[in-house]
Amino acid sequence: MNSRPIFTDIHCHIVPGIDDGSANLAESIAMAHVAEADGTKSLIATPHQLGTNCHVTAEAIRQGVTGLQKALNADGISVSVLPGADVRIEPELPKLVKQGKVLTLADRGKHVLLELPHETYFSLAPLLAALARQGLVGILSHPERNRGIIKNPDVMWDVVEAGGLLQITAGSLTGAFGRSPQKIAELCVEERLIHFIASDAHDTKNRPFGMRGAYDTIIEMADEGLANLVCCENPARVFEGKDVKGGLAAKKRSTRRFRQSDNTSRGKSRKDGFGFGWFGQ
Repeated sequence: MNSRPIFTDIHCHIVPGIDDGSANLAESIAMAHVAEADGTKSLIATPHQLGTNCHVTAEAIRQGVTGLQKALNADGISVSVLPGADVRIEPELPKLVKQGKVLTLADRGKHVLLELPHETYFSLAPLLAALARQGLVGILSHPERNRGIIKNPDVMWDVVEAGGLLQITAGSLTGAFGRSPQKIAELCVEERLIHFIASDAHDTKNRPFGMRGAYDTIIEMADEGLANLVCCENPARVFEGKDVKGGLAAKKRSTRRFRQSDNTSRGKSRKDGFGFGWFGQ
């Protein structure tokens, strides 16, 4: 077992005073200390954008990250931070990304972190296709915590088949969000239906980082190769603006554990959507 893995975290709310994450610079510095001690050397700061956080601008995020990095350097914390956003899905999202009003991960113009409403799932195929036309790849954040996906986990295969990538929260694997999200996170590991582990950290106590705990859990459930892929290698590629291989992290199984039928799940996805015409379809 690799005793000192180096993590890259592509989803955390460490920019001070901009959303529901860190309240001030002191808390952000404390969060960075915890992340460094846990083995994280690179972070993408992802404040919420759109939805109820439509006031959070790309420039405000960039400025917040610049100030935070200066403070970390001055404090001797060896953690590199780049700007990004945790973006609530809205009809205008592709256009806003193209206009530079919504940030891509690490500000590289390659990956967009997508957040569904927590209560429901709707098909992401039109959005993913619209992003692909702009040379962008959508990463769905914490699907295991979405109530619609908890009720019908099969739709995660639809996201991947449509070209999307999946990011599971570290704390979900270790039970911090309850048994239902943990079961979905475990399913993703067992089926290799996972591309990233990220912390979605908001503070040092209630919503901490926990990357190492998730890494160790994946080794116990699967193997060190998968743990390194989703905790270290794939996140580092996003941080650097490089491509990440989609699909499953291993040979696809012949059956889907929770799959009722392709027609049933896809029909449900269309029914739950916001209608054709979204995202330039």
